[in-house]
Amino acid sequence: MSLFRRSKVPLDTVLATLILFLLAIGLVMLQSASYTPGAIDHGDPYYYIQRQLRHAVLGFLAILALWKIPYQFWLKLAPAILAVSVVSLIAVLIPGVGVTAGGATRWLPFASIQPSELAKLAVVIYTARSLSQKGDLVNSFSHGFLPQLLTMVIFVILILLEKDLGGAMIIMALIFTMLFVAGLRYIYFIILGVVAIPTIWIMIGVFSYRVSRISGWFDPWSDPQNSGYPIIHSFFAFANGGLTGTGPGASIQKLSFLPEVHTDYIFSVVGEELGFIGVFIVAFLFLCLCCRGLKIGLMAKDLGGFYLAPGLTMVVVIPAFLNMGVALSLWPSKGLPLPFFSYGGSSLIVTCAAMGILLNIAGQGGLEGAKSRQPVDPGGSYVSP
Repeated sequence: MSLFRRSKVPLDTVLATLILFLLAIGLVMLQSASYTPGAIDHGDPYYYIQRQLRHAVLGFLAILALWKIPYQFWLKLAPAILAVSVVSLIAVLIPGVGVTAGGATRWLPFASIQPSELAKLAVVIYTARSLSQKGDLVNSFSHGFLPQLLTMVIFVILILLEKDLGGAMIIMALIFTMLFVAGLRYIYFIILGVVAIPTIWIMIGVFSYRVSRISGWFDPWSDPQNSGYPIIHSFFAFANGGLTGTGPGASIQKLSFLPEVHTDYIFSVVGEELGFIGVFIVAFLFLCLCCRGLKIGLMAKDLGGFYLAPGLTMVVVIPAFLNMGVALSLWPSKGLPLPFFSYGGSSLIVTCAAMGILLNIAGQGGLEGAKSRQPVDPGGSYVSP
């Protein structure tokens, strides 16, 4: 209980403002993008936004709660959190338990929970605890690198079995980022690349629809009615938006032209309705969030916060820039949501939870905290803030 003695945690107003702006813009754009899909699929144009508003309320409450709970508490529970995440990922694979949609089995039936989203938080928290306990051994193969590699392999295999290549790539990217922050030797990153690149290549090659996505990305006009269809209509959306956009609610491509317009291609609606200016503002907000999260890590009071802050930041930033890149055809489609914008309760709540913990790290940190940063006790005992 000593972890909870401090009830007043200073609020990082810069981070809080970024979160509120992204959440507000995201809800407005989701209402616009989901109007037609809601009417067609469910007979209610407000079907998706009503549910997302409930998710947003839960997410906002999660931010408030986790802002007040010392992040050391979650580091202490990291092994248990990781175990729960592994069990939930396995449960999805059990016939009759997991829910299949869009060719992937990613959901548990109760509350439509997506364990691969929860896995992002679990991996980041566990990796932060593990790295913070290594001290001078963080660059050791057996103590610093191998445990993180094993964690990555277990989670990537489980998520790939769900046919969720995008989720597996996010897990790899999160661990890569945290190992980079830890300053691991370059040879370890070469080893990770040797493991990751062939895995991704094989998982693309064994599924014809993924090969089709790649070919459609290279030359969308070669198959404009199938693999190239979403890319072409995303181009149309950005072209129609121009500099200032058509105005909120005035998108044409969202009217049954763009597929998955309320999830995968919601950024295309941003481009059409808000134009280049809106696209720039949204991308700039995510970039500011990235910079702020990294700075919070630098100012953290201990190594647990130092590693945890960039990991939590990347939980939001990596999917964001991957999603925006897909809409702009910078890389192939991966089925990843745009945090704060895309419809989905698991994604939004996990995003908000990550930001809540990041707010607590910011509240405990500062220049003096960074100067006195100490390693976390390897036994798992965390000093109460």
